[in-house]
Amino acid sequence: MNKLPNHTALKEWSNVIEALGRGEQVILIRKGGLADPKFGLEADRFYLYPTFYHQPAAGTEPQQVTVSHWCEVVRTWRISDESAPARLTPFVVLPKDAVETRYRFRPDQALQVVAVRVFALPRPVRIEAKPDYLGCRSWISLDDEIDVDGSAAVLSERELKARIVLIDAAISQATAGV
Repeated sequence: MNKLPNHTALKEWSNVIEALGRGEQVILIRKGGLADPKFGLEADRFYLYPTFYHQPAAGTEPQQVTVSHWCEVVRTWRISDESAPARLTPFVVLPKDAVETRYRFRPDQALQVVAVRVFALPRPVRIEAKPDYLGCRSWISLDDEIDVDGSAAVLSERELKARIVLIDAAISQATAGV
C-alpha cells in the first residue's frame, strides 16, 4: 500500500474538488479557516477532503464523504494586490464574490495561490466524517488508509504547465499593477 505521509488532507469545497478532478481548475486560493491563525502548506502531497461548510446552497456536512483525489504542489504565489481576485476568477469555479471574500479575510495576510497536479484515485474511498475533521480549518490528518497506487494524473504535464503559464501571467500583471 502506498499512502501519503501523515494521511494529510486539505479541506476544500466539494465543487472545487470536482472542478480539480475534471481538470477545469489547477489552483487553490487560500488564507485558511477560522481555526487557522494563518494558512501554510503542511504538505506538498495531500488528499482532498470535500467539505460543504460555507459552500453556497450546500446544507449540512454529511456523515460520510468520498475522497477521490489527491494533489501534489507544483507552484505557489503570495498575493497582496487588491486586483488579484478579479484576475484569478477566470481560473477557478468559485464565484467572484467568494474569491473576493477569501482575499478580504484577514487583510493583514497575503492570499495564498497554490498550483497543484491532481491525481484521481483508482477507487474513491468512502470515509466517516469524524468529529476531528469538522470545523473551519484547512488541514486534517485522516485516520483511514488510502492507497494512491494506480492513481492517474488528471492533466498531462504539458497541459498543466500551459495553464500555470497563463495563471502566472495574470498574477504577474496583478502584482505589477497592470
